[in-house]
Amino acid sequence: MKKLPARHAALALLISAAPATAGSGSEAPLPVAPEPAALSDFWTKAKITADLRVRYEYGEQEPLLTSHAGTMRARLGLLTGEYAGFQGFAEYEGTLAADRGSYRAGSISGPPNRTVIADPESHELNRAWLSWTGGDTKIKAGRQRIILNNARYIGNVGWRQNEQTYDAVRVDQKLGELELTYAYIWQTLRIFGSETPALAGQDDFDGSSHIVHAAYAGLPNAKIGAYAYFLELDNAAGSANSNNSFGAYIDGSIPVADGAKLTYYGEYGFQTEGAGSPLDYSANYFHVKGGAAIDTFTFGVGYEQLGSDNGVGYQFPLGTNHAFNGFADKFLATPAGGLADLYIYGGASLPAGFGAKVAYHWFGSDGGSLEYGQEIDFVLTKKINDNLTALGKFAYYAADDFATDTTRFSVELNYKF
Repeated sequence: MKKLPARHAALALLISAAPATAGSGSEAPLPVAPEPAALSDFWTKAKITADLRVRYEYGEQEPLLTSHAGTMRARLGLLTGEYAGFQGFAEYEGTLAADRGSYRAGSISGPPNRTVIADPESHELNRAWLSWTGGDTKIKAGRQRIILNNARYIGNVGWRQNEQTYDAVRVDQKLGELELTYAYIWQTLRIFGSETPALAGQDDFDGSSHIVHAAYAGLPNAKIGAYAYFLELDNAAGSANSNNSFGAYIDGSIPVADGAKLTYYGEYGFQTEGAGSPLDYSANYFHVKGGAAIDTFTFGVGYEQLGSDNGVGYQFPLGTNHAFNGFADKFLATPAGGLADLYIYGGASLPAGFGAKVAYHWFGSDGGSLEYGQEIDFVLTKKINDNLTALGKFAYYAADDFATDTTRFSVELNYKF
């Protein structure tokens, strides 16, 4: 074969590399790469956020007087656009009370002879962070919300009007189906507000806490996780809340028929006193739950045991504890004899956007020698539209060997955009 002159060979190479024209029957033109983000996107693509909640809560605890808390909570924030992987967010949070004298918001604020409803008036910078995302790595620094797994150990106490947030640096790394999280926390801003001074044991935590969490979602029908939490928590009351916790969990479901599945959860934890704590204990934690979901209905049974040692119960000082052990909030702090919670639950998605949940709890001590009491909880929700939701919640605790009879009831409206 005759060899082409060099200039002809170069021309042929250019023609063969050129994209095919429309209608030629060849491949479509190559897509045009999007323009790179401009620094101005950081501000021109910023969004305003709002999270508004109006609530009435009723609290009756023998022998105290009944409390009636009418409160409004507003969170207003600004989320920037993204540039070179960076993004920022700042959010104000404020809570106002209709009548401060109608309820006891904490150990200092409100009449001391009324039932506690822990929603004090408050005005603060709730969140203020800067993040960077590159591939499967994300780093966030500043005041932020941190919720890990089911929020049992690390959460934001989202039920209360004044959210719990953290001054921290958090690093998340994905490795396929494995997600690793590390956080360094130097301050915890708790729920007790800024308008009145909290008691020594209720004010914000300082310290140097290290949070390590791993979760793997690559198993069929299950997610597994493990954690190590080293909490150094100091405030005016000292360091008794400091502890070290280690554990693992599995959370899964098994399809059994069209629209039906079995659900299960299992967790084990071990805890000792932590940095600077004057306590001396080691305790175990167990939580098992099994149930089923059939179409729009769910039901099941669970057992949670918080062990104790040397007169100290297993503690969750940074957890969203309202979500566990009953909505009457009798066990936000674990009794000295530990806690055993045997419960059954059910739920349903109802017509017209309604949802209902009910639970019954039997409470006893860790060793079973004491019967603390029983509780019934009921929640009804209504989704009005994509932004507006209504909620009603009822809890009644009937005391035996721990605390006193308590009734709580609340109705609220939530609006978000």
